Amino acid sequence: MALLFDPSKPVFSATSPGRMDVMGGIADYSGSLLLQMPIAETTTVSLQLRDDHIFHLRSKVRGHRSLETTIAFSGAGTPEESGAILRSLPGGDWAAYVIGCAVILHRELGLPITGADIDIVSTVPIGKGVSSSAALEVATMLALMKAHGVAPDRIKLPLWAQQVENRVAGAACGLMDQLSVTLGSKRKLLPLVCQP
Repeated sequence: MALLFDPSKPVFSATSPGRMDVMGGIADYSGSLLLQMPIAETTTVSLQLRDDHIFHLRSKVRGHRSLETTIAFSGAGTPEESGAILRSLPGGDWAAYVIGCAVILHRELGLPITGADIDIVSTVPIGKGVSSSAALEVATMLALMKAHGVAPDRIKLPLWAQQVENRVAGAACGLMDQLSVTLGSKRKLLPLVCQP
């Protein structure tokens, strides 16, 4: 594999776990009590900022083929408009979950959308109901905030990650997954009551 990062520039990394549903399932939509727990499997996002609005993404997920895509993107109006553009591009269906983090952080914190080289390594199973997309969103947002010198807000972060999924990636979801991977602690149950 070709070298992704320039060795003369800083690389910023963040890791987020998947999560296991112990009780409640999709009841986050109705305000029921949920019990969630982080799992041992994690997603790590490493990135290096660029200044040419190019996003070069490389993803290696255990049990899946590696993916790589390059997308030129500097933002486009609302998160929904950005999502429609991203999803229309080759590789944009999964890249929207990553680049969407830059879109939402630009909207919420004013962080510039400059582009980045991004390496994703994950052991969280995809499509198995253990929050693989939430882990990716949270890890990407944390890495982007580190790169821009912004301290994360553990209460707002899950809300912003949900916006990535709902508004940019175009996937309907409640808040349970993003809350669980952000606020959960190893070997501890996290009780949640998500009001509708």
